[in-house]
Amino acid sequence: MKRNNSRRFRVLFLAALMLMAAAVVYAGGGSQPGSAPRRTTLEFLGPSPSIPPNGFDAVLEEVYKQTDSTLNIRINYVFTEFTDVGQKISLRIAAGEQLDGAFVAQWTNPSMQQMISQGLLTNLDSFFNNDQYPGLKKYFQKDYLDANSFADAKGETHVYAVPFADGFGQGTEGIFYRQDLADKYGIGKINSYDDLIRYFEAIKKNETAMQPFVTLEGLPAWWWAGMIRDTPQTSQHNTDNISGTPFSVVIGDDGKAYVSRHFIPAMDPKYRSMVKGPYANEDPLFGAKHSQEWYQKGYIGSDPLNDKDREARFYAGRAAAFHGNASGFVSTQNSLKASLPNAELGVWIWSPNFRFNMKKTEGSGFNAWNFLAVPSTSKNLNKVMDFMEWIYSDRNHYDLLSYGIPGKNWIPVGNDKMDTPANFNPASDAYGFPNYILALNPQLLRFPVNMPDDVLKVTLAAGDASTFYKFPTSGFSFVSDAVESEMAKLNDLNSYQLAVNCGVYSNLEAEVVNIQRRFDEAGFAKAAAEAERQFNEFLKKNPYEGQ
Repeated sequence: MKRNNSRRFRVLFLAALMLMAAAVVYAGGGSQPGSAPRRTTLEFLGPSPSIPPNGFDAVLEEVYKQTDSTLNIRINYVFTEFTDVGQKISLRIAAGEQLDGAFVAQWTNPSMQQMISQGLLTNLDSFFNNDQYPGLKKYFQKDYLDANSFADAKGETHVYAVPFADGFGQGTEGIFYRQDLADKYGIGKINSYDDLIRYFEAIKKNETAMQPFVTLEGLPAWWWAGMIRDTPQTSQHNTDNISGTPFSVVIGDDGKAYVSRHFIPAMDPKYRSMVKGPYANEDPLFGAKHSQEWYQKGYIGSDPLNDKDREARFYAGRAAAFHGNASGFVSTQNSLKASLPNAELGVWIWSPNFRFNMKKTEGSGFNAWNFLAVPSTSKNLNKVMDFMEWIYSDRNHYDLLSYGIPGKNWIPVGNDKMDTPANFNPASDAYGFPNYILALNPQLLRFPVNMPDDVLKVTLAAGDASTFYKFPTSGFSFVSDAVESEMAKLNDLNSYQLAVNCGVYSNLEAEVVNIQRRFDEAGFAKAAAEAERQFNEFLKKNPYEGQ
């Protein structure tokens, strides 16, 4: 009798366990099954080309429908300009205001590296390579995370933010322009620098209310060699910029590095003597002089340092061209047609590395340039990471955040393509949320079925590791604690570098001398020497291999 009762108890117990298991609804790594948790509002802050982005509120409502019984969150996403996002985030964290998700990057001011060294961001190591977060484990593998980890004030390297990228490099940048206007004035498709100049001149002559080219941060010197010279960097990649700093480094034949003491690196004679490759003998002011020419000819606006709404001006018909990532061609085209239905979009991909499809010519640290961090002051760390897990736990979740509502904003075609719904109205139906601030992942990309062949070609190349050589500084993070005062002063001089890139100085050579004096007074040499010391220590364990 005892044996039968014991067996009956075991059966009932096992049945109860099975019922409990069947009742579990997946809710992310940190969420518990059963009744919905208490509702939590998460505060996010990030940049967007359009504020607010079209269709994002409707997507959030769909997210809530799908997660109210599990995550039970609401998201207050505050959007801002790209130019001041770093400052707004760091100030909010320092003030102790609620902020749960923060857009960070190496290129913001302050940079994410500086935020990390100041203890403003949370170590996220425990959420990755963790079976409790299978989505994050699948789409953020060790090599990808290693390339997107950063050193803290102690020199220890950790994952401090979720990386977002659509490929391994930035070479798919191009110049977007109005193809309808290029056709109207007999230029056709822009395929060269000379074509681009003819287009600008036609705009100046015939579209007097339109600025030929609108820029956000000017044109960096390395653009110009690609645009004008058509000379890919095919070998001897011994120079690099140290991410998040104003420093440029060159590695000598002895394997030791030198950091330029000049804000225009090739104007330092020692640095210049060590440079190899096709650009070794280029005029250090080659790019700056061409920017100056564009400014003086009126291609660039009269106040380029305040051109904060470049895309909006292009969409409104007040600018004839701007630079952006060619992989965003279709979304850019949709936004343009939403404002100007008869307009047509063209793009010239200026990088010869991509135009000529040459291998190992484009540099990459195999890292991302957009991230989502959780500020160290947030009380909702687990909830934010549960939301990240939800996004990557199902392809449909990722698609929803990235492309909008299926059937309204887009139509899925197979596993990697997308199309436009019938009766699509760009003004109301185009999804405007920039997914590179919350979801973008190179393993989950979809490509529009109507993406032009040349754009698709470079987009695919950007996701092919064989296109790239490895940056000499890949894996290195500069810790600025020893020169924190100098770095703060140097950050304040960023506008002078932008002014050079924008070409606004009429007496360029004299202004470069004046700007270098300001850098010297701010402690540039001391900070550069510290960066050089740290990088040479890094090279002892990670020697440059002539990649």
